[in-house]
Amino acid sequence: MTETELQRLGELVEQALEGALKAFARADLALADRVVRDDVEVNRLRYELEEEITGRLSAAAEDDIRVLVGTLYVLPELERIGDHAEGIAKVALMLGPRPALAVPGVIVEMGSLTLSLLRRTLQALDKRDAELARALCREDDDIDGLYDRAYQELISTMVADPRHITEATYMLWVTHNLERVADRATNICERVVYLVTGHVEELNVSKY
Repeated sequence: MTETELQRLGELVEQALEGALKAFARADLALADRVVRDDVEVNRLRYELEEEITGRLSAAAEDDIRVLVGTLYVLPELERIGDHAEGIAKVALMLGPRPALAVPGVIVEMGSLTLSLLRRTLQALDKRDAELARALCREDDDIDGLYDRAYQELISTMVADPRHITEATYMLWVTHNLERVADRATNICERVVYLVTGHVEELNVSKY
């Protein structure tokens, strides 16, 4: 049951981030509201799985313990990614159906890369692919670079036209949420390596 439910949690989180990014880009308030409301199910499933795993630990064999402990570390990362998706959806709701400031292309690019990173992280987790997990951790620097570009662009927008300060600030919140999703995805990749090898490797070391 744990493996199937873990996959289900990953699917819910991926759908939440994809929906939040679509809602943000399209000013789709109905979709944004749905992402916010659906986060309750992400939280419920996370804690249900934690309770199940902790109940099984005492009777588990050594190899099973590694899987259970590794999964316990993954659960809060997935749940927090769901929270970050919820945060992006809430920004879409705050911006409203017709924001005056267009979404900068760099944020669209950052969102696409982050969603791709999350999807492939879930694949690495599902397949227990340690080499893919290690490779994915190296992509975090690219997202950090886009985060800095977006920050500079939005600050310049605020300086050039103070009427956009509020909306640009909201968009900064989106970039922060995306950057944190990427960090949490790489944390999951570290746990994938642990699940496969039994060794903890610090892979999320930025060279940016």
